[in-house]
Amino acid sequence: MVSVGIIGLGAYVPPNEMSNSDWEAIIETSDEWITTKTGMKHRRIADKDTNTSDLAVEACNRALDDAGLVASDIDLLILATSSPDVPLSSTAGIVQHKLGCVDCGAFDINAVCAGWVHALDIGARYVGTPGYDNVLVVGSEIYSRILNWKDRTTCVLFGDGAGAAVLGKVPEGKGVLGSWMMSDGSGSSVIEIPAGGTRVPIPSENFEEGMQYFHMDGRAVWNFAIEAFPQAVHGALARVGKTIEDVDFVIPHQANINIIKTGMEKLGLPMSKTFTNLHKYGNTAGASVPIAMREAMDDGLIKEGDLVVTAAFGGGLAWGANVIQF
Repeated sequence: MVSVGIIGLGAYVPPNEMSNSDWEAIIETSDEWITTKTGMKHRRIADKDTNTSDLAVEACNRALDDAGLVASDIDLLILATSSPDVPLSSTAGIVQHKLGCVDCGAFDINAVCAGWVHALDIGARYVGTPGYDNVLVVGSEIYSRILNWKDRTTCVLFGDGAGAAVLGKVPEGKGVLGSWMMSDGSGSSVIEIPAGGTRVPIPSENFEEGMQYFHMDGRAVWNFAIEAFPQAVHGALARVGKTIEDVDFVIPHQANINIIKTGMEKLGLPMSKTFTNLHKYGNTAGASVPIAMREAMDDGLIKEGDLVVTAAFGGGLAWGANVIQF
């Protein structure tokens, strides 16, 4: 087994910013309520002519530049998204075409907000096998298109963005040491879009207006996330023979500042060992972890030699973590 790590990392958020005060003019809410309950102040919203694939391409190009590679160097592209351009074909294939990866496989995965940590694990397993030297792993989301803007319990929580990593061979002992993934399908209805699949086609006799939008049971998500976050971290560390005392930094899914604070407390780690940017971008779902990692690295918070754990949790229910030696 070769050592596989992140050799290039890129992130992109659309320029249009929407603040809590902007939401106050649309629905019955307040800046104080949103900030207290979630920690969010702003989020980015893609314009009507921009698709999930377009955000992905921007993030991928930045990751390629960071790696010193070009699109034709990529052997496989894995896209994590729960807001694809179209139900089919694969948005990964659309990204591949737009990037110009002319001799490259591509496929989507959907683990909702845990998508990128799952994709990182999958991608790391390919690198070093015959025909796969460089793998591009991207999370991209435009949740502003799948939200019901009249549902104040969900519409203020999310933003749009993308993050991408190029995976390649790294020196022995560095890179992605291992991962831990888990799913509980009994909770699939906790976070879902009820209509638009084979269960409730649009239109059909079972379809009701509003079922085409994102739905979430907020209390159930809270109860799940505050346990899933620390469980995933401990699970991943145990897989690679490490303990929480070995951890230098944690990059969690940017779902809610109170979930992150509670999770870090359960881990016995101070908030100084994590990074949050949800006050700027909201919850960017499957894109949140790579966006946060890129910004943490830019701020000098992740250094050579650090042991970093990424952790994410979301619909499925799905959760997981990666252990990365920088």
